[in-house]
Amino acid sequence: MVTLSDVAKQANVSKMTVSRVINHPEQVTPELRCLVEEAMTALNYHPNAAAKALANNRTNVIKVVILEDIDTTEPYYMSLIFGIAKGLDKEGYALQLVTDRAHLTGGNRADGYIVTGERARDIPLLEQLNQPFVIFGENRYGFDYIDSDNKAGTALATNYALAKNYQSIVFIGLDVKESFEYSREAGYINTLQQHKKNPADLPVGQPFTRVSGLH
Repeated sequence: MVTLSDVAKQANVSKMTVSRVINHPEQVTPELRCLVEEAMTALNYHPNAAAKALANNRTNVIKVVILEDIDTTEPYYMSLIFGIAKGLDKEGYALQLVTDRAHLTGGNRADGYIVTGERARDIPLLEQLNQPFVIFGENRYGFDYIDSDNKAGTALATNYALAKNYQSIVFIGLDVKESFEYSREAGYINTLQQHKKNPADLPVGQPFTRVSGLH
């Protein structure tokens, strides 16, 4: 097995220099870093992920937090989790799944969090997190997030229906007061108004569905 000493000998540098290139590359010159990396490639040396994490006071663990019931909503969660796992694995991180909000701030340490399914009631809980986190889903609280362009998506769908000369276009969304839902409905409403059409709410008697239509 190739060791740190072997890399140092190949690059004609000290073990400390090799360690700095691996753990703190910003502390060495680009030329020295290139020299050590070439030696690592030549010897097919791969740093021990656990040792590297320990040296940097990290865990190399990202907690993926799901704050909604995945049994009844969002059937794409399996694909989402697999996608996150593949992305983390590529960067040398492990995934820890958290589905109980009571376990969010306790238990094992993590380098950060990916949070999805949050609602307004969860904001105080998120504010207690002592590590960086990103939310999967648009929010209005100033937190970092990643999401599809909800407004543009429904605008595209509405424009498509209008181009097909649909005479009755209805928006069906979740009856929740959340940013992503407001954006989706705004894309629909704004597009209709741009075409001189007036959307109107159409009650359907279902507590979890909001429907809008044009007249």
